[in-house]
Amino acid sequence: MQLPLPVTLPVDENFDSFVTTGNEEVVSVLEQIVDALPLWRTAQELGPLTSLQLPLLTLLGSTAVGKSHLLFAACHQLAGKSVNHLYLNLNDHKAWSLDIFEGLENLSLIALDNIHAIAGDMHWEEALFDLLNRVIETKQAMVICTSHLGPSNPAFVLPDLRSRLAWGVIYHVNQLDDNGREEAVRLRAAERGLKLSNQALQFLLHHSERDLKSLMSLLARLDTRSLQEQKRLSVGMVKRELNLN
Repeated sequence: MQLPLPVTLPVDENFDSFVTTGNEEVVSVLEQIVDALPLWRTAQELGPLTSLQLPLLTLLGSTAVGKSHLLFAACHQLAGKSVNHLYLNLNDHKAWSLDIFEGLENLSLIALDNIHAIAGDMHWEEALFDLLNRVIETKQAMVICTSHLGPSNPAFVLPDLRSRLAWGVIYHVNQLDDNGREEAVRLRAAERGLKLSNQALQFLLHHSERDLKSLMSLLARLDTRSLQEQKRLSVGMVKRELNLN
């Protein structure tokens, strides 16, 4: 088995920093899963999942809605419990060999981010199909994946893989509204210890890209600038970072 390079997951992307508005059900299910692992099959609250032939949960949604954040959160919590698991971002699959999937069925959780990245590559689709079959046989691992594409999307060229992916449970991860984005920025700023005035927050929200990934990237840059300048985060600082002066 070829192990991937060690991955350091963002420490501030956990369940506490995820704004659940519009996604309450999927967050609740994921928290129940990680609380129950590795003995998730005995958890009464997970009855619908334990009855599945393939214990697969797919987080489906567009870019920058928080799908990866939820995978990171699950992995952080499992690491805290010393439950064996592995996170793989399939955007990086071209740097790996196909045997990276070997033996993963013996873990408690297999977290596969961006499985749409292998759509159309028959060799990788077959490797994922084989892994899912081994998960069915061993009856040990839970699989949580994220994707931009639903299981029936023709971009997945292997019919058997489309069939297997459809055996799982699909949760749509919804985009946050304006209030949700504001809450997410406030939460992340508080975690970073950033002193963010309401005026600076509103300016940031109205003059930057609206998706969460861009907002959090901007907040990280502002955190660095605030430390460098030894100043509280201000409208002027946001303007300079966005080159609006």
